[in-house]
Amino acid sequence: MKKFGLLALMLTASFNVNSALLEGKTVNYQYFFPDITSAYSNASNGDFTVDSSVEITNIVDSRGSMDISDSNIYVAFTSDSFFTPATFNGFKISDVFDSITDFSSVSINAVTNMVGLDLNRITVLANEIWVNWQGLNFTNETIVSLDINSSVNPSAVPVPAAAFLFAPALLGFVGLRRKAKNAIA
Repeated sequence: MKKFGLLALMLTASFNVNSALLEGKTVNYQYFFPDITSAYSNASNGDFTVDSSVEITNIVDSRGSMDISDSNIYVAFTSDSFFTPATFNGFKISDVFDSITDFSSVSINAVTNMVGLDLNRITVLANEIWVNWQGLNFTNETIVSLDINSSVNPSAVPVPAAAFLFAPALLGFVGLRRKAKNAIA
């Protein structure tokens, strides 16, 4: 009976897997201006591991910082200015090691107070998020908070198909064990 209990415990443990969306993963931050092919050099471009610290301290021209959490991008501006109108004036966040569950959408969190920022300025690809804020104004009190949604709920990892194959076998072993006990008695 101890073997059965251990097998049941192992099977149950496989159902309770929890994985993070961005926490602990490596993302690339790249700022582009005046178009999506021109990387802007006066920004903290590079790879960052998502953790509890602020990942990007210079989003562009020392205008603010960006904190990336498990499912949010939070930008706090530190000056008053505007983004020059151009084909593209914004950033891209992307998955460096192809280890992040695909993004399905981004929503603008209610704490966001940047006038004019709407979903038409945000593009979500499988492993990239692009934000174009060309022509928008900001102050040292402007906050942008973007909630990231994945194509798979990170806390509900699908159960492997093989686990369903164990159930009939497990029931068969229980039946054989009972039959063997009854035959001995």
